[in-house]
Amino acid sequence: MHPHLLKARGQNMALEPKTAICRCGHTMTLTRHRTWCEKCCEAVYYHEKDKNRHRINSIYVVGVILAAITFLTYIFMEMIAVPLLSA
Repeated sequence: MHPHLLKARGQNMALEPKTAICRCGHTMTLTRHRTWCEKCCEAVYYHEKDKNRHRINSIYVVGVILAAITFLTYIFMEMIAVPLLSA
């Protein structure tokens, strides 16, 4: 376990307070992995790797949703549209 992590009983791990500056210039104190800027409403991350992980996870979720929609469209075309139009 990293020394900057403090374990709270029955709760998520809290981080040591860290001062960060948002892209809009607003200064805030971070105690969680992701905090929302009060001025511009953008996410500010405690670690840079968390920002990259969030981006990759978002791309993955969008990809899975697109694959599901594509699959359902294919099933609709093969099972419903083609037999209906060829009759």
